[in-house]
Amino acid sequence: MKISAAKFRSNCFKIINEISQKQTEVIITKRGKAVVKLIAIKSENQSDPLLGVLAGAGETVGDLTEPFDEEWELD
Repeated sequence: MKISAAKFRSNCFKIINEISQKQTEVIITKRGKAVVKLIAIKSENQSDPLLGVLAGAGETVGDLTEPFDEEWELD
């Protein structure tokens, strides 16, 4: 989201709360040029929702370092 510095100044607490709750960012502009990016800081107990989502979903079969003789064709 982009907003002007004047709009940010008049609504700063509301914007800060929204960014914190939604974990988003806002770019503050001055005379149409981006000057500041405001982002939320992740709390220590908040983890990435995608990190580890596929843990245990696959398995390794055989030795991954062993060469193989099978040839592959490219399309």
